[in-house]
Amino acid sequence: MDILNKVSLKNYTTIKIGGKSSKIYFPESLEDLDLLKTNISSKKTIILGNGSNIAFKDSGYENDIISLKHFKKPIRFIDECHINSMVGVSCARFAKFCFKNKIPGFEFIHGIPGSLGGAIAMNAGAFGDEIWNHIYSVSCVLFDGSIKIYKNNNIKKSYRYVDRSKIKMFLDVTFNIDKHLKFNKLLLSKYSIKRSKSQPIKQWSSGCIFKNPSANVAASSLIDSANLSKERVGGIYVSRKHCNYLINDGTGTCHDLEGLISFIRNKIKTKYNVTLDREICIY
Repeated sequence: MDILNKVSLKNYTTIKIGGKSSKIYFPESLEDLDLLKTNISSKKTIILGNGSNIAFKDSGYENDIISLKHFKKPIRFIDECHINSMVGVSCARFAKFCFKNKIPGFEFIHGIPGSLGGAIAMNAGAFGDEIWNHIYSVSCVLFDGSIKIYKNNNIKKSYRYVDRSKIKMFLDVTFNIDKHLKFNKLLLSKYSIKRSKSQPIKQWSSGCIFKNPSANVAASSLIDSANLSKERVGGIYVSRKHCNYLINDGTGTCHDLEGLISFIRNKIKTKYNVTLDREICIY
């Protein structure tokens, strides 16, 4: 198991900002995780996947970080109705695996940035679907270091929310294979084209910054209608393609990011009396 000290956290987030780390652990197996029980039990320890939907302050993070970057990432069929994956697998890789094996229902996650673990933790979704709609069960590490399997209906979840009050990290996930769905070989490319036209997929961002206030009101539409689509603070600016994405031009800092987030939230609150809640986690 590799352990790194005082490394730049910019290299571990998709928006490429943040100061220096304290210690980052890179477990490769369940045996390695067992050695990290004490670290895992701390509420200040962060579990890191691909680094989307997260940013670190410019001063860095002084507590432990556990990265799943080197963890073994198999995907396997359990039976005709279930497929299992370690959570470190990227959403794109899992969607492509399903596509290759003509398993329908998972095309929507192809463009979701980051890993399955992050998507599961926040109930990520796209194109009117959410990842928890397809989950049979999850294997979790609790705060005491023990491992427990939860069935879908034993976890409270809603739009961009999952109750993780007892859960420190997800280990693996078992998905339902919907035998009633028909495989559409054009659907993955259709979603990919639509996403590339409407989202800044090749720029430094963390994904959507704000949650949608409701099912009928998108955060991006509020930002756009408030004429905030050209706003910038330092090296962080509102995406021209999708104004719920904030882009790092290469010089951005966390201070810039927090400043622009605060500016947008205040403007939307003043103009529409709507409070935008963040999707991104800032540590």
